[in-house]
Amino acid sequence: MELDIKNLTDEQRRTLKAQLEAEEKAQKEKERRERETYEQLKDAQVRVTFRELQNISSMLEHAKLKVFRDFEAILAMKKELFGLTEDRMLEQESHTFTTSDGSMSIIIGHNVIDSWDETVSVGIQKVNQWLTRLARDEESAVLVGLIRDLLKPNKDGVLKANRILDLSKKASELGDPELIEAVELIRDAYRPTRTSTYVKARYVDEYGRKQWLALSMSAV
Repeated sequence: MELDIKNLTDEQRRTLKAQLEAEEKAQKEKERRERETYEQLKDAQVRVTFRELQNISSMLEHAKLKVFRDFEAILAMKKELFGLTEDRMLEQESHTFTTSDGSMSIIIGHNVIDSWDETVSVGIQKVNQWLTRLARDEESAVLVGLIRDLLKPNKDGVLKANRILDLSKKASELGDPELIEAVELIRDAYRPTRTSTYVKARYVDEYGRKQWLALSMSAV
C-alpha cells in the first residue's frame, strides 16, 4: 500500500521528514567512512608497494653497475686488439658482445644528447652567408630549402648531429670550399653529452627468433 502524504497529519509529516533526514545523514556518514577506509587502504598499499619497487630499483642499479664492472677487462682487451684509441672508445655510444654461437648478446652503452659549444654559431653564420650568395633560380631555391632544413634545431633549440652529418655529405657533394669550411666549423663544435647508462640483453629463442630479455617492468 502506497503512502499518501496528503493524508498524513502534521505530526506524521514531521516524523516522516525526520526519518528521511536521519536516513540521508546515515547514508552520507556511511559513504564518508567508506571513503576514509579507501584512502587509508590506498595510502598503506602505495607505501608498501613503493618500498618494494624501491628495493627492486636499487637491485637493478647495482646489477647494471656490476655488468659494467664485469666488462671492463673485456673492453680493455677490445681496445688493444682492434687498435682503438681512447677517443674512439669514448665516441662509441655502445658495445655489443655476442657469444660465439650467436645465441646471446649483451649490449652496454651510454645515452647521448647532442650538444655544441659557442663556436657553432660562427659556422651557422658562414653557412647562411654562403646561402645568400646563391643564384636566385628554382634549383638554388631547392638547395637553400634543403640546407636550411638540415640546420633546423629540434624543439629544444639544439642542432641534430645526424642532420649536420647529412649537411657535411651534401657540402662534399657540392665541392664548394667555403661551404665545406663552414660545415666543418659546425662539426668541430660538436660536444656530445653522455647522460644515463644502459644494459640490454638479447637471445635467440627455440624458434630461432631474436628476442630482448625483459629488463624493465613495462617489457615483462
